[in-house]
Amino acid sequence: MAAQTVRGDVAGRVWKVLVKPGDRVAADDTLVILECMKMEIPVVAPVAGTVSAIFVEEGQEVQEDQQIAVLV
Repeated sequence: MAAQTVRGDVAGRVWKVLVKPGDRVAADDTLVILECMKMEIPVVAPVAGTVSAIFVEEGQEVQEDQQIAVLV
């Protein structure tokens, strides 16, 4: 499988990072939770795979369409 980039759908603050590099995830597993306008927005894995990299940390502000993680 080719590397799959995971991007955020909204701008907001990273509330919780639920995975780390090396973790195996299933499609639709939540990787990160963003907080936007007091709502929790999950960033989910589009496909099953292994987390290769996480580019955000808790408390960080992120922009819409910012790279969040890579799955392989």
